[in-house]
Amino acid sequence: MTLLNRIGLGTVQFGSSYGISNRAGQPSQADVAEILNCAANAGVGYIDTATGYGDAENLVGRYWPAHHAARIVSKPSAISEAEIEDRHRQVWLDEIAQSLQRLKRDRLHAVLVHRVADLQKPGWQYLVEALQQAKQRGWTTRIGASVYDGDQLALAESRFRPELVQFPLNALDRRMIASGAVARLKATGTEVHARSVFLQGLLLMPPETLPEFFAPIRAKIAKLRGRWAKQALSPLEGCLAFTLQHRDVDAVIVGVNRRSEFEDIAAALSRLGEFNIDDAFDAAVEPIYLDPSRWPRFAP
Repeated sequence: MTLLNRIGLGTVQFGSSYGISNRAGQPSQADVAEILNCAANAGVGYIDTATGYGDAENLVGRYWPAHHAARIVSKPSAISEAEIEDRHRQVWLDEIAQSLQRLKRDRLHAVLVHRVADLQKPGWQYLVEALQQAKQRGWTTRIGASVYDGDQLALAESRFRPELVQFPLNALDRRMIASGAVARLKATGTEVHARSVFLQGLLLMPPETLPEFFAPIRAKIAKLRGRWAKQALSPLEGCLAFTLQHRDVDAVIVGVNRRSEFEDIAAALSRLGEFNIDDAFDAAVEPIYLDPSRWPRFAP
């Protein structure tokens, strides 16, 4: 298995202008077609998408080469209402069926709860029923959840048994590794996907160029990059190597806005040999800096 088999292509940026380091904006359809063709030919193993990612599912269905296999993970939309009813079960089933049509697939690799907080609402059982029925109908191989931290993972696990869990993991955000959650999940046969490997591109930007909001962690990022430099690793290589060295992580989700960015990732992976990344780093960081949903909105 090559390293690219463990790489998943994120698609949120196909439907929006996404990422703190993104200055080019949302990629055009031509850009998306180039990215998908390049990723398929390189042997990327996974595609991560969602109903809520704008036109991303349509674009993947239109431009992903049909003869290239990839395990596709999608997520039905979050529920806006305060209480969940039986009709929401059908809404999710309809959305999953529509995702299959847009993606031109007979079956997804996994369907995940996109916003785990929905499982706290009265009537949450209807959402779990939707996931289970989608699996029974053969629409998905696995069901699971996308989480931000251990508390959200605990909530998901209290509602059903996730067969695939996606969570943030990067050189600054090591919470799921440090808590033992990743090892525990793998021991029970749960598939593990890591996202936010670049922390929306934050870890690829020179610390001195970061918005003032990140001033309290600039020194930590500079120290981290310095340690990578001593190991002859670029920031891109350091980010990828840190996450991929954790063998319990089945897939690492990366997002790109241009074909050239994917080619940079593929080239970095080709340069990485056996992982021996210095992990003795004090990465204690306040959670507000690890969760992009809590960041101020930065002008492009």
